[in-house]
Amino acid sequence: MKRLVVLLAVAALAAPAGAAAHASAVRTVPDSGAVLDKAPRVVRVEFDDIVRAAPGNAAVANADGSSVLDGRARAHGRVLTIPLRSGLKDGVYSVRWSIVSDDGHREQGVLAFGVGSGTASPQSVLDASAPLSWNNILLRTLYLLGLLAAAGATVFWLLTRSVLSGRVRVPFAHLLFFALLAAFLGGSGIVHTASSGTRFALFTKIAVTVALVGGAAAALAPTMPLLLWVAAACSLALLAAPTLSGHSLDRNQPTGLAALVDLAHAASAAVWIGGLLALVYVLPREPDEHARATAVRRFSMSALIAVSVLGLTGLGRALTELSAVSQLWSTSYGRILLVKTALFLPLLGLGWLNRSLLIAMFARLRRSALVEIGLLVAVVVAVAVLTELRPGKDAASAAAVAAPQPSRPQPPALPPREAVVDAREFGALALAVAREPGRATVTLVGPDGTGVDGRRVTVDGVQASPCGSGCYRAPAGNGPLRVGVGARTTVFDLPARGPDATKLLQRVTRAYRNSRTLVFDERLASSPTAFSTTRFRMVAPDRLAYKTKGGPSAIVIGGVRWDRDSDRAPWVKSGQTRLNVTEPGWASPTNVHQIAPGVLTFVDRRVPAWFHVTLGGTRPRRVRMTTAAHFMIDSYVGFDGPVEISPPPSR
Repeated sequence: MKRLVVLLAVAALAAPAGAAAHASAVRTVPDSGAVLDKAPRVVRVEFDDIVRAAPGNAAVANADGSSVLDGRARAHGRVLTIPLRSGLKDGVYSVRWSIVSDDGHREQGVLAFGVGSGTASPQSVLDASAPLSWNNILLRTLYLLGLLAAAGATVFWLLTRSVLSGRVRVPFAHLLFFALLAAFLGGSGIVHTASSGTRFALFTKIAVTVALVGGAAAALAPTMPLLLWVAAACSLALLAAPTLSGHSLDRNQPTGLAALVDLAHAASAAVWIGGLLALVYVLPREPDEHARATAVRRFSMSALIAVSVLGLTGLGRALTELSAVSQLWSTSYGRILLVKTALFLPLLGLGWLNRSLLIAMFARLRRSALVEIGLLVAVVVAVAVLTELRPGKDAASAAAVAAPQPSRPQPPALPPREAVVDAREFGALALAVAREPGRATVTLVGPDGTGVDGRRVTVDGVQASPCGSGCYRAPAGNGPLRVGVGARTTVFDLPARGPDATKLLQRVTRAYRNSRTLVFDERLASSPTAFSTTRFRMVAPDRLAYKTKGGPSAIVIGGVRWDRDSDRAPWVKSGQTRLNVTEPGWASPTNVHQIAPGVLTFVDRRVPAWFHVTLGGTRPRRVRMTTAAHFMIDSYVGFDGPVEISPPPSR
C-alpha cells in the first residue's frame, strides 16, 4: 500500500497543481512569412477560446519602424482583429498581437508579411513577450498558500476537534486568520493587475471577498466562538476558487469531470499543507499527550488518503497538460515541472519518516514537519510559476502557429578591420563590400538590421561562398569590383589597398565639432520608393531648424522645440532633450582609408553603418551613410556662415 502511495505521489509531480489554461492562437490571416500581391486592411488572429484585446498590439513598417495601425485592435469571441492603414507600400511589415484569455493570462505573438515582390524576407522586427513577473509570482504564492492552508487547517480541526480540548480554539483561529489574510492580500494584488471582464477576474474578486469575511470572523473568534464556524466555512469555500477561475471550465476540457478532478487535486494538497501547519502551530497548545497522539494518528491517515488522491488526480491532469514527454525539457512549463518534482521527492521521504517512525515522538515529529512545510512552500512557489506559463502542449502548438524561420536572424558579420570598405543602397538592402588583396567580402543587410542569407552573390562573375550572417566571400583581382546579387549587378571602384586615413578623419571630426554653424541638405531613403529631402540649419551648441520638402518643419532651441506638419499648420511647442548639433554622424570609426584624393571610407561598427565622405579641405562636402533601411546623403552648403535660428512668431 505504501509503495502504491509513493508511486501515485510521484505521478502527481508530473502534473501541474493549480495551473490555468491559456488561449492559443490557431491561425493568422495573413500567415506569418507570407508575401502578398496586395496589402491587407486587417490582420486576423484566431484562437481556440474567447479572448479580449490587451495593450501592446502593434503593426509597423520594417523599413522605418513607423506605425501602420489604423485604430485599436478589437476582439470578438475567439478572433482578434488588428486594423491596418490603407494603401500600404511594397515592403515588409511586422505585427504584434496581444490578448488576455478568459482565465486572465496575458499572451503575445508576432508575425511578419511582405507586400509586393520586394527583396527582403518577411521577418518580424517586433518582439513578443509575456515575461514572468516576480510580483505576480509572489502574489499567486500568497494566494494559493493562504487558501490551501486555511482549507487544510479547517479539515484538520474537523477531524480532531472531538479529541482536543478547548484550549486549541484560539491558536486555530489565529492560524485561520493568517492563512485567510495571505489569501486576501495575494488575491487583492492579482485582481488589481487582472483584466476586468474575464472569468478569472470575476472569481478571484469573489475569493478575495470570501477571504475578507472569513479573516474577519477568524479575528473575532477568540471572543465569539461561533464565528469560528463562519471562518471555517469561508476557508472551505475558497478551495473552489482556483477551479472556477482556471482551465477546468474551458471548452476543450471534459465537461464536469475536469472540474471535479481539479477540485479534488486542490483539496488533497490543502489537507497535506494545512494539516502540517496545524500540527506544528495548533497541536503543541494541547496539554493532553494522549489527545495529541490521537490527533496525529488521525492526521496521518488523512494525509495518506490525500497523497493517494493527489496522485490519481495528478495522473489525469498530466494527460491534459503535456502531449509529449519531450515537453518536460523543451518547454519552460515542463522544466518547472521537473523542478517541482525535484523539490517534492524529499517530501515523500520526510512524510514516510513522520508517519512511520516519529509519530510517537511529538517533539521530533514537529521539527521534521517544519522541514516538510518548508519544502511544500517551495512547491507552492513552483505552482505559482506554473500558473504564469503556457502548458507544454499549448507551447508546442503556439510555436507551430508562429511558423518561425529556419534559423534565427542574426546581426550582419562585419568586415575584417584591415579591409578597404564601401557600401551603397541596393533596393531595400544595404550592400557593403570589404576589399583585401586577392579577395572581396560582400555583406547584405536587410531592413530589419540582420544579415540576409541564402542569396546568390557573385564577385567579378565568380559565385561567393557564405562566411557568416549576410556575409559572402570570393576571390577578386585588380580593378573595379563587379558585385552581383541575383540578376542585378553594381560596380565599386575600390582599391585593394588604401592609405590609412585615421588621423585625417580625426582632424575632420575636430573641425566639424568646432564649427559655429552648419547648413546642409539631406536626402534620406528607406527604400527606392520611400525618401525625403530636408534642409538643416544648425547653430552651436544646441540650436537647430529643419524643413522637409512637402513635409514637416521643426525648430529646436535648447530644451524647447516647435513642430508643425506643413507650412500652413500652427506650431506646436514641446520639451526637448538638449542637442549637440555639431556632432558628426560617426562615433567609432574603423577601416578608415583614403580611396581617392579627398575621399574617405570607413565603417562605424557600433551601428553598424558604412560612410563614404568627400572632403572640402578638413570639412565634409558630401557624406553618404549606408545602414539598415537608412540610406542618407548629406550635401553641405557651408560652415561658419551667417545662420540665425529663433522661435517661430506667435499668433
